[in-house]
Amino acid sequence: MRQRSRGRQGTATAEDLLPAEIRRRRCERVLSRDELARRTGYSRQYISQLEQPSRGIPSRPVIAAVDVMLEAGGALIDLREAAVAARAERLRRSPDPEWESRRRVSALLDQRRSDHKLNYLDRLVADLIVKADLLDPPDVTARILAQQSVVDNLLRTPLLPHQQFRLFMLAGHLAGLLAISLVDVDELVGASTCCLEAAVFTELTGHEGLRAWTLAVHELIDAAAARGCSANAGRQPQAADRAPPSLAPPVGAGSPAEHGPQPDGSAAFEPAIPGGDGDASLDEMLIAPGGRDTPPRLIALVKGRIARFATANANAHRTVPPAGISHAFQPPV
Repeated sequence: MRQRSRGRQGTATAEDLLPAEIRRRRCERVLSRDELARRTGYSRQYISQLEQPSRGIPSRPVIAAVDVMLEAGGALIDLREAAVAARAERLRRSPDPEWESRRRVSALLDQRRSDHKLNYLDRLVADLIVKADLLDPPDVTARILAQQSVVDNLLRTPLLPHQQFRLFMLAGHLAGLLAISLVDVDELVGASTCCLEAAVFTELTGHEGLRAWTLAVHELIDAAAARGCSANAGRQPQAADRAPPSLAPPVGAGSPAEHGPQPDGSAAFEPAIPGGDGDASLDEMLIAPGGRDTPPRLIALVKGRIARFATANANAHRTVPPAGISHAFQPPV
């Protein structure tokens, strides 16, 4: 206990100093605990406890008696009063359970304000999905980047669980839209990175609709890359002989008659979506932000571009493996 008193001299309170002061004055008077107990009329055990900090603040009568016997001139009484005042102040500053409860409720209610920002961002994303094909790719990219700055601000804000889910859903759709916009200007590397970002938000949400949307964007980038490889192969001698079957020849190579009827480009993209009833389709799985009823618009953004990149050879020979939402996402990078 004496080591505790020495170690806290720099921050010692009156409650800590009182036991040490009693012992110091007793030693100055060359009095033993037994003799001091006999003079004050208290037991030796009780007098010994006065010098132990862990026993708390003694009562005023015993301190007054000890102060007289040690000829402290009221110093011990003043020190005890200071210890009592310090303890009362410390208790007053301790957290109030009711106030803490009100503070937590207020903090939760303040976080609900983020719902208004998410609703605003939701409307912006839904509006962009509708107008994406009517705008130039640079305009689409500029709008997406502006909305992603809102996402960045919200990511740094404490959010409730349902708010985080909504934010990740919106961020995933924005990343996919940005990937489509970059595909339109042949920036496939950047589109692949954006698709990977969409995949990250997909895993954070675990939402099957967002996963289907990300896989659709992935398929679009794959088709654009295949178109680019086919075009490069057509400019090289004997490239057609060395090209793997999965790569399509340049547009115009061969005739439709050589490959039979041309299937619809959007149908070539339809992946096999495993489901309990077997009737689930990609159109049904794609869900716009906020649950808005615009799945056809979302899938149209992707299917139309895949049909544009599809060639006669690709439509006739390329088989699409199952790429349902239960399959692991393979980032195109």
